[in-house]
Amino acid sequence: MSKEIRLIKKYPNRRLYDTAISGYITVADVKQMIIDFVEIQVVDAKTGEDLTRQVLLQILLEEEAGGSPILNNLMLCQFIRMYGQASQSIFAPFMEQNMKLFHDWQKVAQDQGSGNSAWFSNPFTDGLKQQNQQMLSWQQSLQQQTVKFWQDMGVMPKSHEK
Repeated sequence: MSKEIRLIKKYPNRRLYDTAISGYITVADVKQMIIDFVEIQVVDAKTGEDLTRQVLLQILLEEEAGGSPILNNLMLCQFIRMYGQASQSIFAPFMEQNMKLFHDWQKVAQDQGSGNSAWFSNPFTDGLKQQNQQMLSWQQSLQQQTVKFWQDMGVMPKSHEK
């Protein structure tokens, strides 16, 4: 069973029209749909051109311009360096996989923290310490994989260990 895609039409006046509710919405509404895992497609109301990517990038840009950006200058420079490189085609699947791994970890951590697991049921256990250690281990592993990827792609210099 495939998930239904919510169709949003973008008009020349930059207004967004949600066909599911037959009404105008804001970019903030689209952002909330994304947060709620609603699959969307934004199309130009006149030409039918797919504008989904543009709207998603607009949401990212607005979030990054806010108080707590995720992407620092070094990361942005590394992304820019990827464009036009032979490695660009494998970068997207690499990032998708890492984001999925992080999301899966986050979901497990949230489930455990909300009482959906016996892990935190006893306040005298070291469940929190164990979770923190697992997160640290996961972060270190991901960091090593990421550095190796960037080094193999020639974006980062390889470290010269003796």
